[in-house]
Parts: sequence; structure tokens; C-alpha cells
Amino acid sequence: MKNGWRKALVLGALLLSGCAASPEIKATGMFDSQLERETVYIAPFDATLVPPDFAAPIFDRFVDILNARRKQTRVGSFVILKEDLQAVEPSWLDRQVYISGDIWGYQLASGCCSTDLKVKSKIYFHEQGNKVPVFEVFIPAEYFYEHDRSDPAAAKNRLGGKLAQELAEAVLKKLTP
Repeated sequence: MKNGWRKALVLGALLLSGCAASPEIKATGMFDSQLERETVYIAPFDATLVPPDFAAPIFDRFVDILNARRKQTRVGSFVILKEDLQAVEPSWLDRQVYISGDIWGYQLASGCCSTDLKVKSKIYFHEQGNKVPVFEVFIPAEYFYEHDRSDPAAAKNRLGGKLAQELAEAVLKKLTP
């Protein structure tokens, strides 16, 4: 009987995840993937009500993936801004190409035998002289696990890795000529 409940829980989670929102890329301005960009700066993500031990590794993995696959793009380098966007001189920032992002909506729904983790994220790609981003990427992510098959730290790590990979893939797709 215990195995039957497990199968029902897993099936239910799969059905629910089929209804989950899917990644969206929205162009809000003109973007040319053929254009060479010497440096693309990456601002630290704003992580509202998201545990720091979850958000920080997502940002780090995102940057690592972009740098590891930089040669498939026309970007010279991806460089992390050391300050939050609010602390950067606006006139300097207006002359740069940069990526900013948000992570929010972190939810942990735990029952007796399983947990469902959810989070939402958005990346904004800014070109020189544009007040609005030229494209945005929205990605919701979800991870379901059974307590006897995984632990919370491993589950958070898997969800964070999945989110970082999907965010980086979306940006790389836009930057690849």
C-alpha cells in the first residue's frame, strides 16, 4: 500500500508540473546577436525573500556557465559588477551592456513524505543607451522530491543548478549568432 501512495504522489506531481508556467523570452527592444560586445557586465541578482544559501550559488553558476561557453557568442568577457546597480554611477551604467536579474517566489511545500520546491526568476539584458532592457527572460523552476530518496540540501542544490542552467541557456541562445 505504501508503494501505491508513492506512485500516486509522483504521478500527481508530474501532472501538476505539466501545468506549471514555462520559460518566456520577451523582446522589448532591438537586439542584434551578430554585434560584437567586448564586455557584458553582470549585476548581482536581487533575491527577495529567498534564502541566501539558495540564491548566491545560482548567480555563481549562471556566471560560470556564461564564461565557460563565452566562445560560442560574440562577447569578449562576462564580468561581475562588484556593487548593486543602485550603487553604480548611472552615467557609467548607461554606456555599458549588462545583465541584471531577480529571483523571487521561493516556496517550500512539505508534507509527511515529500517536498515541492518552487522559485521564479527573471533576467534583463540591457544595451548601451537604452533605458529599458532589450530582452527579458522569465523562468519558473520547480523540483519535487521524496524525503526518503533525497535530503533538503541536495534538492535545493538540484533546483538551483537547474535554474542557473536554464537562465544561462536562454541568454546564450540570444547571444549566439
